[in-house]
Amino acid sequence: MTVTSQSQPQSFGQFMGHLARSFFQKMGEFADHVDKLPIEEKQGIKEGLIQLLSRSGGKHDATIKLLTGEDEELSRLLSAHGWWILQKDINGPVKRELLRLGREGKTDQIDRYLCSLFNENDGARLRERIEKWFSLSYFADRKQIILDSLEAHRAGKWTVSVPTLLPLVDGVMRKFRKQYLRPSQNPKKVISAEKFAAYYVRKQPKLFGKSFASFVHNQMFANFDFNNGVSPSSVNRHAILHGESVDYATEANSLKVFLLLDTISQFIHTVERRRKTSAISKR
Repeated sequence: MTVTSQSQPQSFGQFMGHLARSFFQKMGEFADHVDKLPIEEKQGIKEGLIQLLSRSGGKHDATIKLLTGEDEELSRLLSAHGWWILQKDINGPVKRELLRLGREGKTDQIDRYLCSLFNENDGARLRERIEKWFSLSYFADRKQIILDSLEAHRAGKWTVSVPTLLPLVDGVMRKFRKQYLRPSQNPKKVISAEKFAAYYVRKQPKLFGKSFASFVHNQMFANFDFNNGVSPSSVNRHAILHGESVDYATEANSLKVFLLLDTISQFIHTVERRRKTSAISKR
C-alpha cells in the first residue's frame, strides 16, 4: 500500500508572513545598495529634500540638521587634514570609516586609509579613472607624461610623480579658464586656480564645492612666503616647484595630485556635457 503525502495549503497568515519577510528583505537589499552608492549619486536627492524641508518655516530644522550634520563633519575633517570630498569614492561605508577615524582621534590614519582604497586590485580604480581623462584634448596631448607618472606612483617613486604632475594642474586649469571663463581684465595677474575654484564652487553642490576650494586655497595653491621658507602644506605647489620643499614625496601627496586632476577632469566632462545638451535643446 503506497501512501502519498500532499503538501498542506498555506494559511493566509503564513502567506502574509512570507510576503512581509520578502518585502523587508528586498527593502534591506535596496538600502544596502543605496548605502554603497558614491556620495555624488545621492547628493542631488538629498539637496532637493533639504530645499523642500526648508520651506516649512523652521519646522523641520532638526531633520535638516540630521541630514547634513555628518556631511559637514566629513567636510571639516577632510579639509583639516589636506583632503576634499572625493565624491565618486566616498560611499556609506567609506564615510563611516573616515568619521570613525576622526571621532577616535586617529586622523593620522586618514592618508593610509584613502591610499588603501586606490591600492585595491593592483590600483585598478586609479587606472580606470585616468583612462577617462584622455577623451579630453589637454590630457590626451600629455598622455605619456601621465602614464609615466602613474608608473612612478605605483613604484613608490613619489619624488618623480608629484613634481611631474603639478604643472599639469596649472595647465588644465589655465586652458579651462581660456575656453569657458571670461577673459581677465588684468591678464598679468590672472591666477587660474582661483578662477577655476570659484567657478567650481558656483556650479557644484555646496558640499563638494566648499571642500574642493578649501584644498585649492589652503593646501596646494596657498600663498608661500619664500622669505621664511615655511610651507603651508606638504603638497604646496609653489614650495615644491620652486625647490623649497623636500618633504613632499609621500604616497598620499602623489595620490592627491592624481585625484585633483581627476576631480578637474570630471568637472570638465560635466561642463562639456551640459553645454552640448544646452546647444541641442536650442536648435
